[in-house]
Amino acid sequence: MKLPDQVGIMVLPNAVLFPGTLMPLHIFEPRYRQMLEDSVTGTRMFAVGLARGKAGPCDVVGVGLVRTCLKQSDGTSNLVLQGLERVRVVGFEWEHPEFGYPVADIEPLASTGSEEAVPARQPVLRMVRKLARARERLGVELPKAVVDSLAALESADLFADVVSYTLVEDFKEKQSLLETLDVNARLAKLQDLLQRQLAQLELWKTLQGKLPNKNVGHN
Repeated sequence: MKLPDQVGIMVLPNAVLFPGTLMPLHIFEPRYRQMLEDSVTGTRMFAVGLARGKAGPCDVVGVGLVRTCLKQSDGTSNLVLQGLERVRVVGFEWEHPEFGYPVADIEPLASTGSEEAVPARQPVLRMVRKLARARERLGVELPKAVVDSLAALESADLFADVVSYTLVEDFKEKQSLLETLDVNARLAKLQDLLQRQLAQLELWKTLQGKLPNKNVGHN
């Protein structure tokens, strides 16, 4: 699917869109309502970028396709955006004079080394399974269906992106992974982040002791 050279963009403090992922969004600001309307009647595409203060979005953002959209009686909309590609922002306006909402000039970014990275997928998958077991012990279960669906992803590139979107909690770390084009490097970085999350969960479990999860504050 060919990307346009220019797209509307939502600049958010807590969202990073990866290729191959599904992001639910609630659109309520007037400027983004107009952006969505133009998108749905046009290419059905817009971008989501992590905010870097008043300067606008980070340099690398995700472009997505509106898969489903339900407009509410109050003018707001609920939608699901499917991540298509990571792109570089080469131009940005907070309020485009023609459209009245944030617009970005973009160029596509291709991942590198995906085929060579297939062996590096396995250590990350093992870490995902360990993390799932640790979360289960703390009563924050990661459904087996989610783990199985991650395991079924054969493309190392897609696997790294979906795991990053699903399991990495810090948005700055997510952004760092989005900006890492080499898949081997992305998987190595992802493995390190998941290892740190696992260590934090294990420490929490140790501090909790034998108390039930609901009584951990009494320990």
